[in-house]
Amino acid sequence: MTAIACLKIFVGEELVFADTDTMASVVAKVASAYLETHWTWPRRYGLVAPFSFVLADPRATSLDAEELCRMSRDLQYKLFGENGAGEVTLLMLEGDQAEVMRFAGTPALALKTLLDGLDDRAFTGRVCKITPEGAVSLTPPDGPTEGAPPAEELAALSPAPGDIDDLLQVESPRTGWWGIYYLPKERFVGGGVGWGAEINGSPVIDLVEAVERDQACHEAALVEAKSGPSGYLFLPFCFSALIKPSLQRSYETTLQKLPRALRPRLAANIYDVPREPSYGAINKVRSLLIDRFSLLDLHVSDPGFRIESLQAGAVNSVTLVLSGEDERQRGAAITRFLRDPAAYRNKRVWQGIAGVQSLRELDLCRRLKAPFLSGPIVAPVSAKFHGEAACPSLNLPYRHAV
Repeated sequence: MTAIACLKIFVGEELVFADTDTMASVVAKVASAYLETHWTWPRRYGLVAPFSFVLADPRATSLDAEELCRMSRDLQYKLFGENGAGEVTLLMLEGDQAEVMRFAGTPALALKTLLDGLDDRAFTGRVCKITPEGAVSLTPPDGPTEGAPPAEELAALSPAPGDIDDLLQVESPRTGWWGIYYLPKERFVGGGVGWGAEINGSPVIDLVEAVERDQACHEAALVEAKSGPSGYLFLPFCFSALIKPSLQRSYETTLQKLPRALRPRLAANIYDVPREPSYGAINKVRSLLIDRFSLLDLHVSDPGFRIESLQAGAVNSVTLVLSGEDERQRGAAITRFLRDPAAYRNKRVWQGIAGVQSLRELDLCRRLKAPFLSGPIVAPVSAKFHGEAACPSLNLPYRHAV
């Protein structure tokens, strides 16, 4: 009877002293400290994406939104002080695991209707809006916000062993799948696996943690390869770790588990790639992976990636991973990255855009003829790999993938 929910944290636009990455780190630290103290065993929690936590209680049938008002007040005080001008709002979606993971991977801009206090029926489950002043139910409108059983009864309950097992299965590994769409043929060709709702492209700080997360993703991909549908499986690898001998050995252990018979279906998403990778580094990465992977895809965060630095045919594709919330800057990045397709054709390299999150961005990618696309507006993050599927581009986002 485990109750599972995703809690997304939003901070007001008045905050100007930190960028999004810095603020995500601050919010994660403050929220984790609160949950460690108040969301105690047998309840579980985990950070699955920036500003997004999964909460679970194996004794409950419904979580208590009113209880989380205290967390909202704590965040408000820690981030803005007693009289600060900033604002903290929480959205909690309670439902099944797939819907919880999809909600975790949905960008803030796509949740504006819910933040405004209106139900847009985009999600299945109970949605509550939580502020320091109180909690309201958005789905269903004016529905209950308290938990079930009530708090005093909940404290006296012990979870059944099966409920705990289910909960731990949800919590670890925390992997999610995003569909990869081939625009010229208007079909999904497969999916990529990431940690939580992440599509990797930003610089990595802790390489050891990056390798551990990648290995969890590889294990999840092996499970899907044995029992899931057909289609390419894109597995993540950290570029900076691959070229470091001590960490490269950790990857080699994982690679040995990948059957060579799977090679035609396996693709490597290599992230944390610099603007101009050296010939030697690319050659080292290629020699390590090409025996097990039929496709190599570089994930980059700089739209000015120096395609000239690559040897022709060294990799199969280069994908720009969009970041930030400024729609004009994101649009400019798409335009810059796609403005010279001939340079990529000369290197026998496809281009892709990941993290596409609005209809405006999707339309821009259509106009500029980006071959490969992924992101929430293409197909929201799912707990399962959904493989190949035909889908007209006008029918995106592809809801059947979740």
